[in-house]
Amino acid sequence: MIVRVLDEIKAKICDELLTKLIQDENKYDKSIDKSFIVKDYFKKVIKDENNILLCFYEDNTIKGFIFIKPIKNNNENGYLIDSLYVEEEFRNKSIAKKLIKEAIKYINNKNVKFIEINTLYDNVIAYNIYKKLGFKEFRINLRLDI
Repeated sequence: MIVRVLDEIKAKICDELLTKLIQDENKYDKSIDKSFIVKDYFKKVIKDENNILLCFYEDNTIKGFIFIKPIKNNNENGYLIDSLYVEEEFRNKSIAKKLIKEAIKYINNKNVKFIEINTLYDNVIAYNIYKKLGFKEFRINLRLDI
């Protein structure tokens, strides 16, 4: 079941999952600090009703989450999928797709024109999920490491 996180207990668990996401992304970007620990981030952001933190909650366990927040681009209102993570042992069960679809439902009644998501170049699994759900490339960022 997908629920909106409005309490500090679930927000803390989502902080722990966000820490795992950051550690996981280090596989694709070595500049990401694997030792970084997220603390009290979601506790703060859920206070703004425009921010939406959803979790996949089953068997008294949060198996994954998605966090979306409002953004503006070219004077148009939209939402950014800021983070999406599913615990490794629960992957390949369509949880990420369900979370994205539910997030889209939450913002369907808001006055927005788009939803953006960013992924690291080598994260092919995430990229393919987003493409299957209708996301299209519209910007390419390049970086030179020095």
